[in-house]
Amino acid sequence: MSTDSSSEARQRAWDACVELTTRPPMAPRTPVADTPGQVLHDATVISQALTAIPADGLPVGVATVVGQARAGLGPVLELGAELERWRAQQEPAAVGEAERQWPLYAELVTAFDKARPALEGAWSALDGFARSSSAGPAPRGWATLGSRVIHQGPYLTVRRDEVRRPDGQEGFYEYIEVTDTVRVVAVNEVGEVALLEDHFYLQPAHPVLHLPGGGVEKGEGVLVAAGRELEQETGWRAGRLEVLGRIDPLPGAARTTTHLLLATDLARGQVDREPTEAGMTMRWVPAAEAVRLALAGGIREAGSLAAILLAQPQLPPVQLL
Repeated sequence: MSTDSSSEARQRAWDACVELTTRPPMAPRTPVADTPGQVLHDATVISQALTAIPADGLPVGVATVVGQARAGLGPVLELGAELERWRAQQEPAAVGEAERQWPLYAELVTAFDKARPALEGAWSALDGFARSSSAGPAPRGWATLGSRVIHQGPYLTVRRDEVRRPDGQEGFYEYIEVTDTVRVVAVNEVGEVALLEDHFYLQPAHPVLHLPGGGVEKGEGVLVAAGRELEQETGWRAGRLEVLGRIDPLPGAARTTTHLLLATDLARGQVDREPTEAGMTMRWVPAAEAVRLALAGGIREAGSLAAILLAQPQLPPVQLL
């Protein structure tokens, strides 16, 4: 296994993990997306993400599990041809809500749900592989020679790894492991974005302006976490959630990823903030103002800044003076 193929495989593995956790059947199927065409789209995107991982960059065991996941999606994808034939017979061609009348719809959903155990197995194997260091004494990469926990707390873990650095010398590398997080750009029907203001323990001098978000709980999909955090912090529920992208906020110090999402079709929900969020306040600002704040330094929290800028093409235009 070459260093280049292993590095690309890790990146592709991480991409596949994101698709697996943000789409059914691992993530809940929302009513908005509950149509045959969307089910087939989700299955196709996941299959493509798994296929894009270079086989020669994966350990044999991981490659086997990925192959099983792709095979599990086979029956789902095969039904795609049946849907296209049925669509062609409709007048006009059935799309969206009309697709729900397709006779094989229930069979399609069942086939997708049956693939879940294989997909969960692939996610577990790929997540572990993507987060691991390159094996072997490659002079241009890092090699992990040993690892131990030096602190285990309720919210984070501190590790000290014995490593071989890119220069070939051996030493230690300390870092934290913490749950992945989400940040949500929630846009209402008049084009306003929900912003929160809160005092953080490590930022006592001034309140922090940021988007709704928080930690992804164990076994929780990214879409579920985003919807839960949005409602708990703002009192608004998302009818539609779209993944914008992800960032690695502290790549040299923390093993964690922040997932960025866009929430629309909002409806009233229930605020349920944590004790540490007792002083949190929320306000709606025009989308153009949210972008201006991001560009001018008024929003400095990394996930919020990145999410707003990634969402900008889908927001009302900004008038730059």
